[in-house]
Amino acid sequence: MKILSIFVVCLVLFQNIAFSEEARHYDVIASVNGKPIKQDDVVSRLKSFHDADPETLYEIKQEIIDHLITDILLEEFIDKQGIVVSQTAVEQEIAQIKKNIKGILSLEQVLDSIGSNLSEFKKSIKHSIALKMYFADKLDDKMLEVFFVKNKNLFNGESVRVSHILIDTRNMKTDEEFSRALDLLGDIKKEIHEGNAFEEIAKKYSNCPSALINGDLGFIQRKGTLAKSFLDMAFSLRINQVGGPIRTEYGYHFIKVTERKDGTNIRFRDVKERVRSEVLDTEIMNLIDRLRKEAHIIIY
Repeated sequence: MKILSIFVVCLVLFQNIAFSEEARHYDVIASVNGKPIKQDDVVSRLKSFHDADPETLYEIKQEIIDHLITDILLEEFIDKQGIVVSQTAVEQEIAQIKKNIKGILSLEQVLDSIGSNLSEFKKSIKHSIALKMYFADKLDDKMLEVFFVKNKNLFNGESVRVSHILIDTRNMKTDEEFSRALDLLGDIKKEIHEGNAFEEIAKKYSNCPSALINGDLGFIQRKGTLAKSFLDMAFSLRINQVGGPIRTEYGYHFIKVTERKDGTNIRFRDVKERVRSEVLDTEIMNLIDRLRKEAHIIIY
């Protein structure tokens, strides 16, 4: 199972804990179907991000709360389905993950960097396996092939070569800094419209290390680690067309497509397992969305 899929399922298992009215005001920051999320649970995870600027820290805090809410909902759902995951299955998954990342960072180091630990991660692995079991008989070949036909560009290797200009806003803390960044975006846009070489503008303004090579990021595919907004714009542009600015977690980007490679003529049976993994991720996210809509969630 992909590490990404496991992280999507979230990091922490909560139990049903009763709490007083006083605790509700001073310790509990949210509740999900009557189950509490405590301030300490959030603070402990924020410790790994103590160097972040206030805006980024606030966004991380909201993401942590969101993850904890999702985790409670998944725990409830799995219990209702009566799905049981063996400890052996969890340990085997942990062993495989450690093998996959060997030589980079230890699993414990990775988890510590995101404010988690091995015990919590094992619980999230258990959730992930349970969901895979739940969807196993629902993802038949017919369903997978329909998805493949509609989304061939996710699997056929279609790619574009992109350059970008990044105005990094992650460490900006004041309105004055953001105002200057917006002015800078205006200057960049003006130079692009005047026909100045994108590569020279990138060298002049971009905060990304790629500025040293004219902003070039190389070839990217539709399914990758870049932000969805970045990928969507990149694949919507023609060769030599410039788009932006768009915003991601890093800041604002102008994007230029310099080359394009068409995808190969692939067959469903050759990428069936990749399709299954993609559909499973999609189904899990759809389930989470439905559970959230049906739940009684209070943020204090």
